[in-house]
Amino acid sequence: MSNRDEELFADESLFAAADKDRSMAPQAEPWPVLVVDDDEQVHAMTRLLLNDFEFEGRRFAIVSAFSAVEARAILAERSDLPVVVLDVVMETHDAGLRLVHHIRRDLGNRHIRIILRTGQPGQAPEREIIVTYDINDYKSKAELTAQKLFTSVISAVRGWRDLVTIETLNQSLERRVAERTAELERQTALADEQRRFIENLVELMPSPVWYKDAAGRYALCNRAFRELFSDNAQQTERAIGKARRMETGQVEQTTETDAFSFEASVVGPGGDTRELLVVKQPLTASDGSDAGLIGIAADITERRRMERELHRLATTDPLSGVHNRRHILDLLEQLLTGQEVGNSRQETGSACLIMLDIDHFKRINDGLGHAAGDDAIRKTVDVIRGHLRVSDQLGRIGGEEFAILLPETSRGAGIAIAERLRGGLAALAIPLSDGRHFQLTASFGLTEIRPLEDTVETVLGRADQALYRAKAGGRNRVELN
Repeated sequence: MSNRDEELFADESLFAAADKDRSMAPQAEPWPVLVVDDDEQVHAMTRLLLNDFEFEGRRFAIVSAFSAVEARAILAERSDLPVVVLDVVMETHDAGLRLVHHIRRDLGNRHIRIILRTGQPGQAPEREIIVTYDINDYKSKAELTAQKLFTSVISAVRGWRDLVTIETLNQSLERRVAERTAELERQTALADEQRRFIENLVELMPSPVWYKDAAGRYALCNRAFRELFSDNAQQTERAIGKARRMETGQVEQTTETDAFSFEASVVGPGGDTRELLVVKQPLTASDGSDAGLIGIAADITERRRMERELHRLATTDPLSGVHNRRHILDLLEQLLTGQEVGNSRQETGSACLIMLDIDHFKRINDGLGHAAGDDAIRKTVDVIRGHLRVSDQLGRIGGEEFAILLPETSRGAGIAIAERLRGGLAALAIPLSDGRHFQLTASFGLTEIRPLEDTVETVLGRADQALYRAKAGGRNRVELN
């Protein structure tokens, strides 16, 4: 493990010693987490990272495999594993991906959530491979601090639990429908009563359920279905039309008889958008012919909201509300590789990076107090945002230093923007609680970005040099490198 790994894992606040008087009451069965890595220290550190965490009253138990071969043996014996944390490079450079292929294709296990991680970022799988192998998350080992590992594992366990629950419910419903249908054929005298039983059973289910017959007609839909797709129970046809459009979402289906699932967004009766996980199961008659299809939808709106909030917290600086250092550097990397940045795709190749530093910031903190310093940071962000386009990206590098990405911006335009920012900050009067005001200035370093040629380090190095010259030249100025 590298020094960088050790630094990231050394968060003492997360590894406080367990209370010696902890209750000896029996604990619920822990969540098993399969860790596949040829580095013993990775297993020990993962166990330590998850040691003090719980989810739904259950702790985590690490199941260790030190090679892909050993992992295959474990997976052959155990079907209760919700998540596997898997190294890419082990006995071979692609041992991890081959194990994923074995899980998804050979074992047919679509439920287990796979978190792929590697200590060699250069070995990161291409996006096509991630989609093809149904990999649920990818992290470099340097990223997996205790909190991030916990977040990834919790998200994976939730996904596994939801899929298993939906499949169990779907299988139960299919079995009941098949059993009652067979009974109808054997006992025609009880046909009406048994049909009413099925309809009542489905009607009481809290999740939207529907049945489409072999001719494509919606023969059954329950109350939850009607309430979600229509504000009036009489508007079933309108609801059915929405359900048909929902079926056009991306579908993963290996055979005509396999259950398949996809996610879709629909507008609820109150006008709010709901996000659904839809699972469908084709039905076959006793002679093998098509008997229709059963569908069930689970509302995952809150889960998706929580995932988005976790992403916001992971990418946002809490004081200023702009991108944090890691995220703004990720956006710079995307711009350098020609990827879409925000809602803008680099077209002409011209782009600029501005680094700015508030002048004499220590004097503000020491002379006026840290509250004034925090206010200066926030007011600086407000001024900068007022001069930027929607496509421009602002991040706080650290302390009083900021970075601004300007896609589709020539050197001359970048200088003009930097000068406007400099003038705007110099004219800013920041009020104090006692009625006084204070002013500040900032120094700016600007460099052009050469996508597909530069690296993050070279761009930051040039911008830092320009910023240093601005500081050395008297501050409150713009320098170009």
